[in-house]
Amino acid sequence: MITQSLHQQTLQAALDAFIQTATMEEALDIIQQYPDLLSDQADILLGSIINNARKQGETLTAQALDERRDFIRSVRQERL
Repeated sequence: MITQSLHQQTLQAALDAFIQTATMEEALDIIQQYPDLLSDQADILLGSIINNARKQGETLTAQALDERRDFIRSVRQERL
């Protein structure tokens, strides 16, 4: 369980770094540093963050995060 929790913390930190990038180049760099961002688990976690933003009425934030999620999905698709 400790390992799983540590993995989730690392994934959360990677998502935080990805979300804070200003350009697509920076976003790609983060994805290269943290390939786990392309995992199903990362997609689920990002989806949860997006849903929380919507519930809190942060529509613009949710839309921006949706765009980031789509970007990750497109990178993931290219690598398949």
